[in-house]
Amino acid sequence: MSDYANIGIMLAVAAVIAGSIIGVSFLFGPRNPNPKKGQPYECGIEEIAPMPSRVSIRFLQVAMLFLIFDVEAVAFYPLATILRETAELDAQLGTSNALFLLAEFGTFFALLVVGYLYVWKKGAFRWNS
Repeated sequence: MSDYANIGIMLAVAAVIAGSIIGVSFLFGPRNPNPKKGQPYECGIEEIAPMPSRVSIRFLQVAMLFLIFDVEAVAFYPLATILRETAELDAQLGTSNALFLLAEFGTFFALLVVGYLYVWKKGAFRWNS
């Protein structure tokens, strides 16, 4: 129980520190809004043409899907390493834990493929729709 108490105390102290920092900046921070401050700033270059009002959601959607599938694909290397080490240990001990890990690895890969096919079928990768 003391392990959980330590975590609770740490979270409470973090919340108090974060709250106090936000409170102090709210109380003592400068408040002088200016229309110039609301404009986009790009490396000191003056704005030549107005920015387009909307950005296509397709770009953001494809970027998020890339990140999701990329992070999932990065998990393959540690899983393969663990599977190899478990297979070597199974050979020494005469157990069959590697088959269970291989089944989990296959399930993970199958879910990833199903998700990819679902997104593809929904047309998330088409730029012109």
